[in-house]
Amino acid sequence: MISNIPANSVRRRSEEAGLVGVQDSARILELDPELGLRLPADEIAHAREELVAGVIALPPGRWDVPGDEGARGRLGFLVLEGLLARDMTLAGRTATELLGEGDVVQPWLTHRVDGLVPYRVAWNVLMPVRVAVLGDDVARSLARWPQVLSALLERAVRRTHRMSIHEALLQLSPVETRLLVLFWHLAERWGRVTPTGIVLRLRLPHALLGQLVGCRRASVTTALQHIYASGELTRRTDGTWLLTGDPPGELTSVHWERDAARA
Repeated sequence: MISNIPANSVRRRSEEAGLVGVQDSARILELDPELGLRLPADEIAHAREELVAGVIALPPGRWDVPGDEGARGRLGFLVLEGLLARDMTLAGRTATELLGEGDVVQPWLTHRVDGLVPYRVAWNVLMPVRVAVLGDDVARSLARWPQVLSALLERAVRRTHRMSIHEALLQLSPVETRLLVLFWHLAERWGRVTPTGIVLRLRLPHALLGQLVGCRRASVTTALQHIYASGELTRRTDGTWLLTGDPPGELTSVHWERDAARA
């Protein structure tokens, strides 16, 4: 919902701070109610009125992140909707992290010129994204409502936990197991229960899946054929996925007999 604070005022403050593209202003707690769950009941209405941020819309494609000094003081961007890919390239290989609604990102902090291991980070918008700019005004307002700030910090912890799971599944083999566990991992966040199984509402090409599980595109294509043959996974006509089996209860139970998978 658009707030009653003039959008041009929010846009002007954001552009002065080094961010362009701010289209309107919005009440953060109306767009992301979970952030206000810990507030006392008598403070919720006031907090909704005060916690207003500029909103940027990002079309699909490469996201050229602002890297000026003015942007470095912000709390970050709160993803309101859509799907982002953070691509980390190291020694010629790329690993991808998917981010979406509720995540807080600080994309300008990804590059270190003093690091001993050179790497490159690129951001790509996979599905149209809207982000709220958690700028200086929001930071000052959050000092009055530490419960909301605590919820934002918890989002960062959740992201770290998801990344830890992702790192762990990269140790699994063969690739079929890695892919199947990845699909269930993503389904926790982007899945929808249907009578026929769990629909994963993401269109993930084979090259991107390879970056998510640490292998070449051709290996992903071959492994997916084995998984399809097992009946555990189906690619839908719209490019999304249907998980038809049961989620792995124990990692030790998720092993593939390659000969059986080929049969």
